[in-house]
Amino acid sequence: MRNYLLLALFFTLTSEASVVGISTHPLNEEARVFSAEMTGYMNQRHEMGAGIRYTQEVEKDRLLDLSASGGQESRGLTLGGGMDFEILSEDVHQPRFSLKPYMQYQKFDETTSTYIGGAPTLRKGFSISGQEVFPYLAVPTGMKLDSETDEFVYYASVTLGASMPFPGANNERVLLSVEGNKNMGSTSDYVGCLVSWMWK
Repeated sequence: MRNYLLLALFFTLTSEASVVGISTHPLNEEARVFSAEMTGYMNQRHEMGAGIRYTQEVEKDRLLDLSASGGQESRGLTLGGGMDFEILSEDVHQPRFSLKPYMQYQKFDETTSTYIGGAPTLRKGFSISGQEVFPYLAVPTGMKLDSETDEFVYYASVTLGASMPFPGANNERVLLSVEGNKNMGSTSDYVGCLVSWMWK
């Protein structure tokens, strides 16, 4: 477990795009998922971003998540990832609870920032007219190192989203996720959409 955690932290670098992504969705054993994502940033510039993401179950109840993305004008190329560790399994009366340690790198204009943190996440699935939906709530928190000040600053945000098989696709291997994030200390809020293809 320690080696997987160190591996996740070594490979994890991402911007203020999705921290959670598809990593809470109930995937097949040893599943591999490729995702395309679009992100709308709610700051004063109202910029758009796009990226790709790779998610893989490296061990039962442990999902490794890697991403690369870019955006308009002030947002440069970013890389990222994390690892989702399931702590409590979902059942009829109990939601799934997991913890996702991650590390982020963000380039905004000429400023670069590094984020190290964790995202405790709750997920509880249900069915609507035969369509399975898996809503989740996460609270990504951690420390930020700003390249201009070389100071560590605490940050926190709240993420609300849901994943499901893509409506109308008639294929459980094609997934749709929507996600919104509220940053508690700045105006870097975003909404995002991911379309994912799952294979073994």
